Amino acid sequence: MRDEPLLFAVTPRMDPRAPATWSSHGRWAGWGYLLPAVAVMTAVLVAPLAMTVIESLRFPDAYRTLVTAADFWLPLRNNLIWMGFALVACALGLGLALLARDVGGRLRRVLTAALTVPAVVTPLAAGITLRLIFDFRPERGLTGGGAREGYLLGPGWIWLLLGMAFVWQWTGVAFLVFREGLGRIRGDLLRVARVFAPGRWSRARLVLIPALFPTAAVAGLIVLIAATRAFEIVLVAVPGSIQDQVDVLGLYWWRQSDVFAPGEREALGVLLFLIPATAALLLLWRLRRDLPPPGETGGTGRTGETGARGPGRVARAASALVAAVWLTPIAVLLLTSLRDPVGAARSGVRAAGHGFASYAEALRDGSFLDALTPTATRSLLVAVLVVLLAVPAAYGLTYAGMRRRAGALVVALAAALATIPPQAVAVPLGRVTDRLVGGPVTLSLVHTALVLPLAVLLLRNAFLSVPRPVVDRPLAQGHSAFRWVVEARLPAVVTVAVLAAVFTWNDLIVSLLLNWPAADQVPLVIWQQAREFATSAGPLAAESVMAGAVPVVLVLATGRWLTQGLTQGVAR
Repeated sequence: MRDEPLLFAVTPRMDPRAPATWSSHGRWAGWGYLLPAVAVMTAVLVAPLAMTVIESLRFPDAYRTLVTAADFWLPLRNNLIWMGFALVACALGLGLALLARDVGGRLRRVLTAALTVPAVVTPLAAGITLRLIFDFRPERGLTGGGAREGYLLGPGWIWLLLGMAFVWQWTGVAFLVFREGLGRIRGDLLRVARVFAPGRWSRARLVLIPALFPTAAVAGLIVLIAATRAFEIVLVAVPGSIQDQVDVLGLYWWRQSDVFAPGEREALGVLLFLIPATAALLLLWRLRRDLPPPGETGGTGRTGETGARGPGRVARAASALVAAVWLTPIAVLLLTSLRDPVGAARSGVRAAGHGFASYAEALRDGSFLDALTPTATRSLLVAVLVVLLAVPAAYGLTYAGMRRRAGALVVALAAALATIPPQAVAVPLGRVTDRLVGGPVTLSLVHTALVLPLAVLLLRNAFLSVPRPVVDRPLAQGHSAFRWVVEARLPAVVTVAVLAAVFTWNDLIVSLLLNWPAADQVPLVIWQQAREFATSAGPLAAESVMAGAVPVVLVLATGRWLTQGLTQGVAR
């Protein structure tokens, strides 16, 4: 039968083999599809990371000196706290996804929008909003004097506020992924669960949670990356008097980079990479046990979207309350931006009167307007580059005949590189930034490389779930199934493009490490304004609203595609 491909063209459904093992591509075809993405990741991530490791090893005492320093263990502990925040966000996202099954379609859409909007605004905006709500001066903060007392209580209270801000911003991502995953659980599995596992908790423990683990791994990886790269929100939201007590390793690296002994900065960069990379590889190892083989899915219908009962009053009331709570910080930011600059500086959101004076003040010196065009151009360029590189790479890992062990090695490397913090590669990259074709182009390549590993993983999972009849016929005839696979999973392609654009638009760290003091990126302009928070609350809120409007509109316009693209390939 191996010598009669026409037979498979006539009866493609009878072929018991996975499409990825067809030999029509040739042994090395998969590497051809992977080569451009591998070249970019090697040049921008792997090689600089290797240089960082080598430089740290040139000074044998660097690691010992670093880990025995009295001020090292506090930021390390704080990093673990942020990873705990990621778990809370994922658990809350799952709970809200379960809640959303029992409400009507209109309220579900409102809840989805309310939870999604915070995830696409810059972390700077989240930190600014936190300051506006919990300002320590009683005449300004929305909560009055209680916030002042909270700040005086020390870092224990500020950790609660930081955790609230992170959960507020990233629960929506977990909610979207879990909601789609619940909708794709096979109906027969749910029916069997109702018979043999009576009770909500029994069904959740024995059926829903195991069935949702592939979905949880995707949500966990995305939120974990956000938690391990926590930087802006601590930089902006925490008062300077206690900021050193809540520093994370990334901020510790940035603050101490000028006083580190030789090799210590590089050693810390290596540790910054190893901590999240280990967690990501553990997630990947567990995920590989649950993914379906290529060409098979657990069903494409939305059998788990609604529960057996109709919308309940308690579920509707709870969903409406959650939506209102999640929209409150956005309302505070918007209302503050509509206050007079002087009134906003004195009384914050509670200032009398409204208008667009704060917007006029924000645009007066022209720096914000000047940053819009290069930021938008860079975001669009990164989105295009990520799609052009990630789509062929994902196809090469699925249907181009690559050997399974080689593909597994590439996937493991991509999972590790997806968590790499910019600090781990900033020093080697900084040495060559000005020598290349130009700052903006160089920054675009860095942003592309940082997004590319996650994009490849998401697209690979999506491509694996393409139904076998779609790819069997062209593969059996000796042709590539590339076009058919991409068309079948176009929502996933749109998803990685939007994620790349939003990440680049919102990013402060890369610009701060590699492009400072040039303020040609919107987050850099906002950060400079945030350093004068006491006198610029109104213009700062206006800049945050204007900056956040772009990714919010982009995500809302592609929302239906995004929810599909995030979870294609992880449903059982």
